[in-house]
Amino acid sequence: MMSPATPIQSPYFTLEQVADGVYAAIAKNGAGAMSNAGIIDLGEQTLVFDTMYTLQAGQALLDAAQQLFDRPVSLVGNSHFHMDHVGANQLFKDAAILSTKTTRTLMIERSKQFLEFARSNPGYPETVKQRLQQETDKQKRQELSDHLGDLLAMDASLSSVVPTPPTITFDGSLTLHGSKRTAVLIAMGNGHSDCDSVLYLPDDKVMFAADLLFVKSHPSLQTGNAREWIKILGQMNDQSFHKVVPGHGPVGEKKDVLALRQYLLELVEKAQALHVLTRSLEQIAIPSVPEPYAEWNVSSLYRQNLQHLLHQLSTKIMT
Repeated sequence: MMSPATPIQSPYFTLEQVADGVYAAIAKNGAGAMSNAGIIDLGEQTLVFDTMYTLQAGQALLDAAQQLFDRPVSLVGNSHFHMDHVGANQLFKDAAILSTKTTRTLMIERSKQFLEFARSNPGYPETVKQRLQQETDKQKRQELSDHLGDLLAMDASLSSVVPTPPTITFDGSLTLHGSKRTAVLIAMGNGHSDCDSVLYLPDDKVMFAADLLFVKSHPSLQTGNAREWIKILGQMNDQSFHKVVPGHGPVGEKKDVLALRQYLLELVEKAQALHVLTRSLEQIAIPSVPEPYAEWNVSSLYRQNLQHLLHQLSTKIMT
């Protein structure tokens, strides 16, 4: 087994030890990983939580896991169906891949749609590159630069991507018992997506929250439910943990769970207030990002999130 003090270098992520035998792979912006992942020593088995976006990043994650514990990865947990979390599943095909039934169903459907779009639009990265060249706002330029980097990384391996859905599904929760620790996969419901699951390590008081938590980064509501997400974050806060690994951003604490919950509460209130002023979406002026969240990454998502909520209100989906 590799010594925890021995650094593992990767262009795709930074490896951070959050407990003895528990590592967070924190994605580097624009490098092709896109989302964070976890590597956990159960004792006799190695568990990886999420597999990142591209095959290049996934291979680096697999290599790191094998170097750390000197054995093959035998278990993989998928938090939800979004490609930035499951894009490299095929590299872990020799492991048992675990998820909820909903995640598996949506992964089969949406992965196919993603690949069809990407392969039929080979000029899309060039479009983003042109937007980057024309953009003058420093913050927006950084967003576009990171987005372009991820697109180019995916484009480089696109022809080799094979959608690989989970092989074992569960409802509610699934507990994995190892000689070193217990790991619990918990289905949390529809917050960020239709099928969000977290990985909880009760012995270590560590949670891998996937995209139910964004730390110092604006979340995406496009496939989510803001009100349910707020409830889920409240439930997460009731859990006993000291460290929490988000889907995007640095390793956090309970205060980061509360910060995102407050963000979503304020977002819902803002959408309701704007909706009362006028029911015509075209007439609504989207305000700038509030000061507490102005320095969070991917600030353009604030506008998109508000527009998403306003659309829900206008079509009476939001209750």
